[in-house]
Amino acid sequence: MNRSVKPLLFSLVPLAIAAGGWFAWQNGATARQWEQLRPPTPALAGATSPGLDVRLAACALRLARWPVDRVALVEFTLLCHANGLLPEAIRGYQALIALDPTEARWPHSLAAILSGYGRMEEALPLLQKAAALAPGQPIVWLRLGEARLKNNQPAEAAAAFQEALQRKPAEIHALFGLARCDLQAGRLTAARSRLQEAAAADPDFPGAPSLLATVFERLGNPAAAQAARLRVRGDGHYTEAPDPWAVELVAYCHHPYTLLVAASALSSDGNNRQALPLLERAVALDPRDARLHRQLGNALARLGDLPAARPRLEQALALDPANEKIRTDLINLLKGLKDVPAADEIVRAGLVTNPSSTAFRFEAGLAAARQGHTEEAIGFFTEVWKQQPDQTAAPCELAALYFASGRAGTGQAVLEQILADHPDDPATLTLLVRRGIEVRDARTGDWLRRAQATGKSLPTLAELRQAYLVRFGTMP
Repeated sequence: MNRSVKPLLFSLVPLAIAAGGWFAWQNGATARQWEQLRPPTPALAGATSPGLDVRLAACALRLARWPVDRVALVEFTLLCHANGLLPEAIRGYQALIALDPTEARWPHSLAAILSGYGRMEEALPLLQKAAALAPGQPIVWLRLGEARLKNNQPAEAAAAFQEALQRKPAEIHALFGLARCDLQAGRLTAARSRLQEAAAADPDFPGAPSLLATVFERLGNPAAAQAARLRVRGDGHYTEAPDPWAVELVAYCHHPYTLLVAASALSSDGNNRQALPLLERAVALDPRDARLHRQLGNALARLGDLPAARPRLEQALALDPANEKIRTDLINLLKGLKDVPAADEIVRAGLVTNPSSTAFRFEAGLAAARQGHTEEAIGFFTEVWKQQPDQTAAPCELAALYFASGRAGTGQAVLEQILADHPDDPATLTLLVRRGIEVRDARTGDWLRRAQATGKSLPTLAELRQAYLVRFGTMP
């Protein structure tokens, strides 16, 4: 080796050692930083969340090693968030923000948790960061606008809602948000215009007509306010825009009851299609829970898919045969499918599982009447009437059976007894008018006047008025 090279090599060795030491120190410092960032493993959830503990333990094992397993960190954090382990989810999102600072989902999701705790001062900067990282996503602007409005910053909130509207024209939640900003600033005509645009864009959106009624009241137009109230769907409560990132959490939820509650809330707002994946996952997690099968069946039925709903409700009943609500749902579904024999069979079984159920006795009476078993049907309806004197359906069916079997006097007496107890019952008055027209009863005009006064069953009343006119030649 050249003698001039040797000194140079020997001088480079300390530098290499120093550089290696510096990199090792840096790596150790990063590892120590990760130990501070690493979220703790939550307490065991147990049987209430099938499969959750196993997944969390596997993630924790991977997170205990260095370098950081980011896939494991994402899975761990989303599992915690989806299953209500929010302190651990907060730590997970904080670690993800530090390790993956260009992903908008992490500050957005962390802000959602903090907002739920009322920690708006912490949530707002995170929402602003998410909007800066993903400006093309309308949801980040909508959430930022909501947060600013709650924080009494209407001008800043309006700017965020405008950004959402630019990304998605006619976005009803952005229009609704802008209307709330206008209303807070006293700009009533501007608020009215925004709300009318939102109502036109989606007539099923309950918040717009509900708030529009308030705006019309303040503008001194009570008639328009009442018209707006009549257009309100459901309970009129404002529902937030669906968050695509929050929807994806469903795949990480292991708590069937949490999924059931969330799906029930969606169904009550008319969002049955959005409730389906939640219920399907809940059933997959706990296939022995009859409530889950029932909710899934009912959601499918409300969407008009009766054939798909049937096996769900049948499974629910097989799991909980004494549940009167499940059996009633299945009976109604089978009637909708025109499978009357199957419905009658479910009713007969219900008389065994729920012998004191007046609902099943009433259904049994209807089945017996259809099959020509008049005396059996009379027995069922008489018993239901005794047990539920405040209800009129059973005695009305009883009276119809008496008329059909030639016992007109008894049927008439039943109707008059119902009318004495329930003077304004439209079904009873309708039967009395029909019978009175048939036999030319002088009291028929009075019964018809009383039926008209109820303001119900207008198509039937028109038919009865015409029949009365033909029979008696003049109106009462």
